[in-house]
Amino acid sequence: MTLFLHNPANPAHLEDLRSRMTAQLTGPHGLSGRDQTRIERLIEVVRAMDEGAITSGQALEAFGQAAIPGFSFGRWLVDMVDEGVYLEAVYDDAA
Repeated sequence: MTLFLHNPANPAHLEDLRSRMTAQLTGPHGLSGRDQTRIERLIEVVRAMDEGAITSGQALEAFGQAAIPGFSFGRWLVDMVDEGVYLEAVYDDAA
């Protein structure tokens, strides 16, 4: 499924995603360089999804392979649908 952002000019959802993943990966000594790289790669996955280069299913697969403990990309997508960032069509693919 090809998806389009409800408001493509607003990248706030990417900052929300970055913040949520950072919160899950930040340990007592801060965020490791490796984890920071993983976060940035996943942000690029979502950016590709936003641009229609990959489907939400492919993004879900990429996040499944990255496995950030305590973070669910599917749940994040549902939250973004609830907030009006994505059109309802993404919810059907993520469910």
